[in-house]
Amino acid sequence: MMERKSMLLLLAAAVFVLVSVPSVIFNNAIKKYFSFVGQWNVATIKPSRTAVIPSMHARADKSPEAPQPELRFARFTIKIAGAKDVRIAGDFNKWNPDALVLSRKDARTWEAIVPLPPGKYKYLCRIDGQDVLDPLNPDTDMESGRKVSVLTVK
Repeated sequence: MMERKSMLLLLAAAVFVLVSVPSVIFNNAIKKYFSFVGQWNVATIKPSRTAVIPSMHARADKSPEAPQPELRFARFTIKIAGAKDVRIAGDFNKWNPDALVLSRKDARTWEAIVPLPPGKYKYLCRIDGQDVLDPLNPDTDMESGRKVSVLTVK
């Protein structure tokens, strides 16, 4: 009787381990996949407005609207030890460093994902209040008399 009970408990423990390990792996994969959702900043996305659509007759004489550019996700990654605050200011956010604050991924890595249409963008990193070039991006240009990093979104 005791042997049967211990075998049943052992079987239950084995099933529990086999079920819980894949669920932990799956949960970590889902968190990693959706990690960009928590990094969105309200200032980087412009609010949309809804309006009444005019009738087809009113729109017939107007030229068609230009198509909106397709957005791509641009990843900004900065690797620097000992930083307390990392931000990005660029022409895509009107050079406002408060509009794009990077999230800490580990002790040295800061990251943000931003939706941008294809094109070239100039930017600077603000690390603990000091404007510096992106240490991981060798592409630079001049903007208002200062050297800035350049990101090309394809």
